[in-house]
Amino acid sequence: MQTVGSGLSVQFTDNYLHLPDWRERLNLAHTVGAKIVRIDLNWPWIEKRPGLYDWSLYDAYAAELEKLRLRPLFILNRPNPLHGTLYDAVVDGARHQGVGPPATPSQIAAFTRWATAAAERYRDLNPIWEIWNEPDQEGFWPPKPDPRSYVTLARETCVAIKRRVPNAFVVGPAAAQMPTIWRPEKPLIQALLSDKELLTCLDALSLHTHRFGQTPETVSRDYDVLRKNYLVAWPRSVPRKPIIDTEWGDSVYRLGISEDTQALWLPRMFLTNLMERIDLTNWYCLMDTGDDDGEMEDRFGLVRADGTTRPSFQAYLTLSRELGGMSLRETVARFDSASARGVTILRFCDEAEQQCKLATWTTEADGPSQKIAVPGWRRSGPTIDYLGREDVSQPNTNGILEVLPKTSVSYIPITVAR
Repeated sequence: MQTVGSGLSVQFTDNYLHLPDWRERLNLAHTVGAKIVRIDLNWPWIEKRPGLYDWSLYDAYAAELEKLRLRPLFILNRPNPLHGTLYDAVVDGARHQGVGPPATPSQIAAFTRWATAAAERYRDLNPIWEIWNEPDQEGFWPPKPDPRSYVTLARETCVAIKRRVPNAFVVGPAAAQMPTIWRPEKPLIQALLSDKELLTCLDALSLHTHRFGQTPETVSRDYDVLRKNYLVAWPRSVPRKPIIDTEWGDSVYRLGISEDTQALWLPRMFLTNLMERIDLTNWYCLMDTGDDDGEMEDRFGLVRADGTTRPSFQAYLTLSRELGGMSLRETVARFDSASARGVTILRFCDEAEQQCKLATWTTEADGPSQKIAVPGWRRSGPTIDYLGREDVSQPNTNGILEVLPKTSVSYIPITVAR
């Protein structure tokens, strides 16, 4: 049975590999309790001359992953000047010269040869292979997103990988833009669902669900739009594939949320996804990529640029420790998906149901506190708060179990009432 821990992922920026302390940085992913690490497999870093691959940088990384027992989520990514078309255009509001993603038959063939070689080289690590990153964004599919071109690249790459490594786990499209109630039309999702061969080949659909200051529970509203507007049209001849979330985070830069809010929301993000049957969630990202407080991209980390940990690091670690070996068994109560408001109570148990815990919270910070009874269960130990501290505010009754939801997640060990 899928456990919470098996779907805990964290982003490791590829540029870290050029730093002398990258192994110490990667060890933080193990320390925090992640089981999966997402990173760009940077095509131009590996194929520097046509047809010749230098794997040395990633071989060292792969060896360290194996030592730490971490599963890689490799993004097959980045345009390669050897196999791309030059452009001079406005990208993300500024004039830019560069090389586009593989689009012609020969360019796509070069990409698939490299991707297949990677899948074969690292097959013993049981990687998740993600085809490209955010092809619905100009910055990642310059000079302008082209859903049909992406689908062609993804189809050819997936089929080629599976031909060489049949049990490879391949996902896409790593879409940056989920459908929402305000912007339901997403051409990339539509193009993906129109290609039966690609849908048949992929093992999961990958999406990015950044909220950018909205509460985590708002994602349920977007999943509803995705299901009602798109997944309802899934081809009957193709088995339905699960959804995974390969980027979710919130920045603590000057105009973003506070560090305390980041920590408060982190477990609610993962737990909301589990309610939505999203078994893998990748936190973006492990460490800050810079120290500019005015730059959003610099300040997503669980760890600050100076190496000190944020409260969110402890929140991730606590989630892993409290629920990592368990799976979601019952949604006792949940917030209203339309308004993203209300109380949630989830029951998790290990495989033998010898150990069970409740995870509880409310979205309402200003409303009156109200005890909620959970019949059939009683408390079996101290309640732990989202930062790993004993939560003495929860009622301790010997009869019917009662919980007092707060905006922070509480983990309550329980046993069957007799």
